[in-house]
Amino acid sequence: MIKRWLNRFFEVKAGIMLAQPTTLSRACNDNIPTENGVLIRTSQYRETMPWRELAFDQRRLEGHTLYELWVGEQPVCYGWVAEPGTRVGILHDLHLRVPDDGFYIWDCATSPSARGKGYFCLLLRALVEGTYPDARQALVAVDTGNSASRRALQKAGFQPLFRYISARMMGRSLFSLAIRKGRPAPAQAEFDGIADPR
Repeated sequence: MIKRWLNRFFEVKAGIMLAQPTTLSRACNDNIPTENGVLIRTSQYRETMPWRELAFDQRRLEGHTLYELWVGEQPVCYGWVAEPGTRVGILHDLHLRVPDDGFYIWDCATSPSARGKGYFCLLLRALVEGTYPDARQALVAVDTGNSASRRALQKAGFQPLFRYISARMMGRSLFSLAIRKGRPAPAQAEFDGIADPR
């Protein structure tokens, strides 16, 4: 309880921004076959989803698309994709405008009974290889402490762009730094540079 109270008072979080070049290796459509299932672009809400219908619809209105990896008759893994031009929150006050030649993968999860079978990696590869014909890069941010996602992202070919750390106290940002090639810089400037490379 004390730890939770302290986290509300003072919070420090760190993450890694990663990217991978895209390779359109198959026809772009709503259903993409993978090694062990089918990646489906989901546009209809289902009661079994982990979001309320209003939240699902809001995400779609804001430029986000849900992809689910189905194996047999069950969805085993999902990931949201922010499309070009969409503004997404990263951490605290940090945000990213998705570049016109890319897309950003976020809010991914694998069903507990399907974990450890490589489905998240399959979902990532399918997104990179067959969803956006005009994209040149796929982007993703991961919490430094999320070792399972970091391993899957590395296995799927994602490479670090920079690390970032952000601190806030009582809900107000204190600082946000990015570290690229050992050099610190303002974190928001690094995220802005993704959308508008110099």
